[in-house]
Amino acid sequence: MHLFVRYTLLTGIFLSLLWSCNKEDNPNPSGTNTEQNTIDVERIQTDPWWDNTVFYEIFVRSFYDSDGDGIGDLRGVIEKLDYLNDGDPTTSDDLGITGIWLMPIFPSPSYHGYDVTDYKAINPDYGSMADFRALISAAHARGIKVIIDFVGNHTSDQHPWFQASAANTSKRDWYLWNSSQPSYQGPWGQQVWHERNNSYYYGIFWGGMPDLNFKNIEVSNEIKNTIRYWYEDIGVDGFRIDAVKHWIEEGSQQENTTSTLSWWREFFAFQKQINPGLMTVGEAWTSTQNIAPYSDHRLDYCFEFDLAYAMINSINNRNTVGLRNKVNEINNTYEAGQFGSFITNHDQDRSFSQFGLNTSKAKLAASILLSLPGVPYLYYGEEVGMIGQKPDEDIRKPMQWSAQSQAGFTTGQPWQAPNFNYAEANVADQLTEDNSLLKHYQKWISLRTNYPALSTGTYQEVNSTVAAVYSFLRQHEDSNSHVLVVHNTGSERASFPISLNASTLTEGIYNLRDLMTDTVIGSISIAANGGFSGTDEAITLAAFTSYALSLEAQ
Repeated sequence: MHLFVRYTLLTGIFLSLLWSCNKEDNPNPSGTNTEQNTIDVERIQTDPWWDNTVFYEIFVRSFYDSDGDGIGDLRGVIEKLDYLNDGDPTTSDDLGITGIWLMPIFPSPSYHGYDVTDYKAINPDYGSMADFRALISAAHARGIKVIIDFVGNHTSDQHPWFQASAANTSKRDWYLWNSSQPSYQGPWGQQVWHERNNSYYYGIFWGGMPDLNFKNIEVSNEIKNTIRYWYEDIGVDGFRIDAVKHWIEEGSQQENTTSTLSWWREFFAFQKQINPGLMTVGEAWTSTQNIAPYSDHRLDYCFEFDLAYAMINSINNRNTVGLRNKVNEINNTYEAGQFGSFITNHDQDRSFSQFGLNTSKAKLAASILLSLPGVPYLYYGEEVGMIGQKPDEDIRKPMQWSAQSQAGFTTGQPWQAPNFNYAEANVADQLTEDNSLLKHYQKWISLRTNYPALSTGTYQEVNSTVAAVYSFLRQHEDSNSHVLVVHNTGSERASFPISLNASTLTEGIYNLRDLMTDTVIGSISIAANGGFSGTDEAITLAAFTSYALSLEAQ
């Protein structure tokens, strides 16, 4: 596994070269940058704030409506912050979230917001800039970081930039135009060239979202300045950046181009010049190997879609071999823990639906997510078992706060009707149920927060001869925290032989304390090489359940 390291900048080189990156008279008139034009970064061992953060993804339109107009808003998010984290570590009825990701909050003609018409304003459906500043202040007071969805690959076709470009004004070259329609299609067989005013413009997703031309230095500088604005002037802590692999096209090659990778490397230097603590997480729905280059001095880390698939498949198939292999691949690919982990997000069928409304499976998924390395993200409502299958509107329905009318989301007519199961799956009821899915999430988030081994500790797979069993050791030497994790994806209760060939554990007898119940369930003998075997009697798990066992020297 790679050493856990992050970024600091060589002072003299940093200041001189980074300043040149942002000058209007950039020596590269195309706006693209070669690898030689980027600065080098010295890597030292540090603790980026996101490493021990648990994020919560919020679709503002569906989270909570504060004014009764049927649309969720920023004031509604403020009202529900205490549910996410009340800022008081002595209480136990909040979720324990320490970061929120807001899906697009910019003005947009669509319900989803991924077609922006103004990068420096707030969607009036959601409130005002004053409301957003108030949200940041209230979140920070509770120890919650705030990141926003930044959609820079494309704009709305209603954006003034595109309107000027289509009119063949000075912004013509801000988008990609061709006098005739090119013959090639997009990566998934879609039409990517769209007709407007007897010309054709490029939009990889659809005609209503034309792609910006990042070969134009003015476009690059405008997007960078927008990033600076939201961080320095408004106070966000970071950005989820949409569609990072599509940034610059090279003819019919529309993904992962050399120009795209070079642009992101330059952007990283720009980002760290603003502040080394400014976080970026990239989104590209692709494989581990395709997304990995974007985490290498281009963005801080990226979302791991392959891992999400592996988690769900391991539970549904009652076989963890694929999951184990994927985690090993990930740990050999990225810096330690530098990837975004999740079960599902706003583009996928909700996990509770994929699990056939099986609460035990949903709990196990939460346990796996929150015990593995990575930066975990929860999709709103996942913690209470919200359901939903595509189309997208049906996986972005109103949050289920209570069994009251409209799921407690609004006093008015909601923009989208709540799911039919809100009377059985809602926050208010699950807060009173000791064995609810919500309580399970609370406990595991608390464990991850309070035991550094589970957030930033090392990872070592533990041997198991049973395909349904996945076990690993998380260690954090600074805090002397050692946690043995065991997951049973099988459908039956059983005892499982697990063993470890060698580790950094000190020889001796260790009690196994179940962190969920705070009870000692047995002991384990650690050999001189740090290995162990013979845990059959101590490690017994019910179907679809997990152990987080603290190893405490006798």
